Order: sequence, then C-alpha cells, then structure tokens
Amino acid sequence: MNAPELTRAVTDALDLPLRAAVDRLEDPLREMARHHFGWDDSSGVPPSRHKGAILAYLCAGSDPEREWVRATTAAVAATVLLHGFLIHDDIIDNDRVRRFRPTCWTVYGKSAAIELGAAMEALAFELIAETDWAAKGVAAAARCARRMAAGQTMDIAHEDRDDITLELALETCRRKDATCTELFLLLGTLAVSDDPDRLTAAAEVGRSAGMAFSLNGFLDEIWGSPDHHGKLTLSDLRQRKKTPLITAALERLGQREGLRLLGLLDAYSRDDSGAQQLIALLDSSGARQHLTELIDGYTAEAAHALPAALTDPAARHAAHDYIQSRLGRRDAAAAGAAGMAAQQPHRTAPGDPAAAGVRKGPR
Repeated sequence: MNAPELTRAVTDALDLPLRAAVDRLEDPLREMARHHFGWDDSSGVPPSRHKGAILAYLCAGSDPEREWVRATTAAVAATVLLHGFLIHDDIIDNDRVRRFRPTCWTVYGKSAAIELGAAMEALAFELIAETDWAAKGVAAAARCARRMAAGQTMDIAHEDRDDITLELALETCRRKDATCTELFLLLGTLAVSDDPDRLTAAAEVGRSAGMAFSLNGFLDEIWGSPDHHGKLTLSDLRQRKKTPLITAALERLGQREGLRLLGLLDAYSRDDSGAQQLIALLDSSGARQHLTELIDGYTAEAAHALPAALTDPAARHAAHDYIQSRLGRRDAAAAGAAGMAAQQPHRTAPGDPAAAGVRKGPR
C-alpha cells in the first residue's frame, strides 16, 4: 500500500468514529466543528485528510481490518485535540483559509471559535478517559498539549523580536509542531502497549519526524507545494515569523544583508511588496540548504528509532515510506526501506506478504 492508498485507508477508518465523536458536541459547537472539518461543504473542496492519524493506526499494526480498531480512539482523540489547537492557531495567526475553505473564526467570529477550540480539546480528554489506558493516555496528551501551547506562545513572542537564534527557533518548532506528531505516536502506542522502551522509541520517532515535517513545510511554503494545510502561501513571511528558515538566513548573512532581510520582511508584512527580493535573499543565504541538511538528520533519527517503536515489519515499512512521501521523497522511499532492513529486529522471509507493505485486508 503506497502513501496515497494508506491515506485513503486511514481516512476511511477514521471518518465515522471522528464524526461520532464530534457529534457529542452541543450545537452550535457541533455545526462549527462540521464546518471546520469540511463535512457540510457543498463547494467540492475535499474534507480534511487527517494524515497525522496514519502513524497512530500503524502503531497497532499493518492490517486495517483486524488491527487498526485497537488504535481508533487514539487516532480520533489525537485528531480532535490537534484540531482544537489549529482552530486557535488560525485566530492567532489571522489565517482566513485552511484546507481551501474559510477558517472557523471568519464564519462564526473569534469568540465563538475560541470556545470551539476549547471544547474540542476537552472532548479529546473525554475520549481518552473512556479507554483502558486512560491514566497514561491523559498524562501523555496533557504533556503534549502543554508543550504545544508553550511553543505557540514562543512563536507569538518572537514575531516582533529580531534577536531570535536558529537554536531558539528550532526549539519553538519542536514544541509547537513536532509535539503534534509525537502525540499521535504516543497515543497509538499506548492503545496497544505499555512497554516503556517502545513508548520512548515512539516519542523519538514522533519528535524527529515532526521536526522534519515542520522544516519541510517552511521550504514548501516558498519553493514547493504548500497544500498540506491549504493555507495562503507565504503566510509566515507576511507575519514576520522568526522561523528556522529566517533565523538560519540571518545567522549566515552579514550585518548589512541581515538588516536588508529584516527590512524586506517588514515591507512584505505591510503590503506584499518585495516578495521576490525576499525569496532571492533567503535562497542565496544558504539557509535553504541548511534546513535540507537538518531535515535529512531528523529523518535519519526517525528511521533509526522506528524498529523499536513499530514491531510489525509491514507497518514499520509503511511508516517509513509515509514519512519519506510527506517530505517529497517518494523515489527515496524504496531505497530507504531497504537500508532500514538492517536495523530490523525481525526479518521477513522472501515472498512473505508482510514484506510488501501494509496488508489491505478484505474491502
């Protein structure tokens, strides 16, 4: 099963349980949440894809029909918690578009959207509290939510400062963005195992893969295809965010060119002028190449931890290929999977169906 097929399988597995969870919300919150997820959209824009849930399901194994049911509550709870944060993030960043549709606050107002985000975060903990792994699940989700909030707060505070280092920008991403991926892996693992070594490995995969996804997103926003959230392009530049891309450029440019970069950011935040000059300066600074090298490092760390985190060889290969595809490295996925075989605790025999990827099961 390739990455698009895996995404469709997870969307199918998650759809009804997620809708049932959202239906617990009282109106008008239920109506607002349905708008956010795109379920009542008649424009033809597809609903949210919930890619993060892929890793939660793969923690349970590679068979959607027989194994994924164990991780359904984990995938739903992590999705609901993440989207509660995204609703608040849209307000904070003044983003008017997500997944190619108007954000919740632009339709229902900021105050109502704030309440929806809070209700969805509460709903996530309600769902976890009903599981057999409630105590550890609530604690893990709370730690992740706390770190995500800290990262968001750091991100806000850094917008008007020009002294943010690359190290600090990376820590902001680690808290705000990478923790989201860690959340899915931790809850998915807790749903099937309380092995502390496996949980540690799952957290490491989540943090490392999450950092790679985050940094790749900054590059995609400018030089790639920023359609993963369906947000307006160059929105981080427009808000003068001190992302790892900007801070890496500032650390590589001399004082004169650094001041020019900050000036171009100021101008672009006001009237969208100088975009091409700004992008050209970022490219020539070497920051783009440096982030690519960091992405390679984080991807390698995630691959190294995968064997201890995902015990099913087919699920492990699927997770590896999914991570590669998220980074736009579909051609590298097969080669990377072959290299990862040397780290596997259990080898599959030639011809074993598990070696081919996730088992589809009866449809």
